[in-house]
Parts: sequence; structure tokens; C-alpha cells
Amino acid sequence: MIKNTSKEEVYPEWALGGNPRAIENQEKQGQNELVNSSQLPVDCQGKDILEQAGVKFGEPIPDDPLFCVAELPAGWSKRATNHAMWSELIDDKGAVRAEIFYKAAFYDRRADMKAVANEPN
Repeated sequence: MIKNTSKEEVYPEWALGGNPRAIENQEKQGQNELVNSSQLPVDCQGKDILEQAGVKFGEPIPDDPLFCVAELPAGWSKRATNHAMWSELIDDKGAVRAEIFYKAAFYDRRADMKAVANEPN
């Protein structure tokens, strides 16, 4: 499950530079939670393309409307990239089917997803 960081306690030293890696760590933790969850962003460009490929999107999560529970086709998964705010939705052949943006920082939390236009192999 993805934690709603906008509802977590804010530590003043994070914003004032007392812990310069805290926000980066929060973003990396958010990426980790995303790729290991059954959730996808509600804001999705090309949602119809992903649905045609077999992705089933549920309703937005009441306590966290950025995300919904989703069911992926057999063999599909999510994987992290080397940037904590970007992940990928991968099909059973290893092709990237969508790019996922998730900024888990408490002060500017947002998420969206965009289907990749190229056809899978």
C-alpha cells in the first residue's frame, strides 16, 4: 500500500535543511511502495489503450484519490527507474507499456501515468 505522505507529520528540519536527504528518501520510499503495490495513478493519459491491453482500473482509493487499485494482465509488473519519481509499467515481454510519475514528497505530492505509444514486440 502506498502511504499518503501529505497526511504524515512534517518535520521542520526537512524544510530548513537540517536533514538534506529526508525528502529524497521519502520520494525513494514512495517509488518502492508504488512498484510493490497493486496501485496505479488515477490520472492516466491513454487509459483506454491500457484497458484494451487488459489492465483493469478500480475506483480511486477514498483516503488517497491519487491512486486506485488495479489488476494487471498476467506477467505484467512495475519497475523502478534510476530516478525516484519515475517508474515503468512493463508487459509480459519486457516492453514498457506506460511511464509512471509519482512524487511522494509531502509538500507537493502528485502522480500520473502515460501509456507509451509504441507497439509491443
